[in-house]
Amino acid sequence: MRPVTLYFHGLPGSAAELAAFGPDIAARTAGFHVAARGGDFARLAEQTAASFPDGPLRLVGFSLGAAAALRVAPHLGERVERIDLVSPAAPLQLGDFLGQMAGAPVFRAALAGRLPFAALTFVQAQVARLAPEKLAAALMANAKGEDRALATDPRFIAALAQSLRHSLLGSRAAYTSEIRAYVADWRDHLSQVHQPVAIWQGSEDDWTPPAMAEALAAALPLRPEVTMLQGLSHFSTLRAYLAAEAGA
Repeated sequence: MRPVTLYFHGLPGSAAELAAFGPDIAARTAGFHVAARGGDFARLAEQTAASFPDGPLRLVGFSLGAAAALRVAPHLGERVERIDLVSPAAPLQLGDFLGQMAGAPVFRAALAGRLPFAALTFVQAQVARLAPEKLAAALMANAKGEDRALATDPRFIAALAQSLRHSLLGSRAAYTSEIRAYVADWRDHLSQVHQPVAIWQGSEDDWTPPAMAEALAAALPLRPEVTMLQGLSHFSTLRAYLAAEAGA
């Protein structure tokens, strides 16, 4: 029996990630089920088990979605046949990563407390409401590696803008809850992940740096193979993974 694929998008993120790279990849990922989010990982596992009561599951986590997939997997146990992590966001406490991460201002605000994080998120939400594509373009202004080509792709920018609106406007409570869960120390949860894991990482990633992927691999009970993709950055690694692995 082919496993059901449950996709955990990035944050900010949405199902639009699967349509950001053109119709061919969108068609290959048409069978992916996009996981609802909100920081309650046990409840998400219960909802998944209820929605898909039989057969194996494959979890695919991109960016901060990788952190969510790793937190959900132990609750689903042997139902999870494999976990694919793409440009994964590992616990910040595994190393000195923040200075290398493009999303550092968001994480620092979340670490500073609810009020600073709420203030930053409110400002971002207003920009996302009024000019989402300008906000998307600003996030990609310093893109590295092959993400530079995506930064000039109107289709990709439109998809990123849609994701920003989804997270910062339509699902802000879920977004903020999961960011707070991410910046908290969840290293101990990694020891509960006993399913096979594989990691795809771009060598030029400045959102989740290569050192973070290596630290995550070393911290998991069953050390996964890390596929390092030369010249790729954050979103271009997702594109490469979906082109090669979606539907496999």
